[in-house]
Amino acid sequence: MPDRVRARDVCGRPAPPRRPVTRLRLTCLYGGVFMAAGTALLAVALLLAQQAVSRGNEPVLELGPQSTLVLAPAGCVRPPDGAPAPCPARERPRDPLTSSALLVLAALGPLSVGAGYVTAGYALSRVRRITRTARVAL
Repeated sequence: MPDRVRARDVCGRPAPPRRPVTRLRLTCLYGGVFMAAGTALLAVALLLAQQAVSRGNEPVLELGPQSTLVLAPAGCVRPPDGAPAPCPARERPRDPLTSSALLVLAALGPLSVGAGYVTAGYALSRVRRITRTARVAL
């Protein structure tokens, strides 16, 4: 098998071997940062939405006496002796906020890798330019 001939740079010297490992490492680093930032932003938005849904129109400051109101499902008939009603366990409906958050997290992975790849290329382009200028000057 013949040896591969590497390209020559401006001065006729052989070009150094390409090192995609550096870009891969920087892509992982920047992609992880973008993923962590996106996940934190999504978590804050999800927590704020959960709090807004659970509190509803309740005032922020509650002044005055509070009384407890217990609501039972309409299908449960309370026994006359005051014991808890033997209601059948109903299946909890699926939370639409969690489903949409999982969808956003699934899309955030490839987007953060892509953004990390672009950012790594941008960071390495300056290093390549400095290296090329230094080689021409020698």
